[in-house]
Amino acid sequence: MISEKAQNIKPFIVMEVLERASELEKEGKNIIHLEVGEPDFDVPSCVLKASEEALEQGRTHYTHSLGDPELRLEICKSYLHGYGVHILPEQVIVTSGTSPAILMVLLALCNPGDEIIVSDPGYACYPNFIALAGAKIIKVPVFEEDGFQFRPENICSAINSRTKAILINSPMNPTGNLLSPETLQAISRFSPYIISDEIYHGLVYETNAHSILEYTGNAFVLNGFSKLYAMTGLRLGYVIVPEEFVRPIQKLQQ
Repeated sequence: MISEKAQNIKPFIVMEVLERASELEKEGKNIIHLEVGEPDFDVPSCVLKASEEALEQGRTHYTHSLGDPELRLEICKSYLHGYGVHILPEQVIVTSGTSPAILMVLLALCNPGDEIIVSDPGYACYPNFIALAGAKIIKVPVFEEDGFQFRPENICSAINSRTKAILINSPMNPTGNLLSPETLQAISRFSPYIISDEIYHGLVYETNAHSILEYTGNAFVLNGFSKLYAMTGLRLGYVIVPEEFVRPIQKLQQ
């Protein structure tokens, strides 16, 4: 008997379109891909070279369950250089892309019936992750006339005793919106945890993207190498977590 969760989860239409498009390409059709969120260039040559060297050196075995220590240290250096924030390597958990990172964060945070606030419109997969964690999604509308920025007062009115986190995404899928420093500052003042999906950082063309960690440490930051470095198929992401959540999420990863 198939579980209710498996029966009720909605497919990710983007991947279904991509897979159908790939079938048409095999039939000789010329396809312009606009469905998936990835750059139109190939992985940098230095990544290919490093991958080849790692394979030749036999670096294909299990790593530390938090991820390779050298990689975690470099991620810390990147956030210090890019955002001026100090994080410990122990706070960084390397994952097979950001999708499992989102799910592990929600599993570590949520009990059945807890609530997660998200924007409407928002990334189509968030409701599935939240449902799988046994939580309830609370949608807060964002409006074109505001540039799809959150109205902090609308978030405030959605918060109650069951609220576990506010889930933000900047730059945002699907609107392309970049949350302003003022909006991030306002959101950082709320008491629930903040889950900040920063996977599109680096693909910003008019101003600078800011990390939620510049404003609060009461946050989980999701990021990775898929978008900026066109490494979607290599499945390499990470999550930066408050220190008290390192061990719980590490156990889930194990």
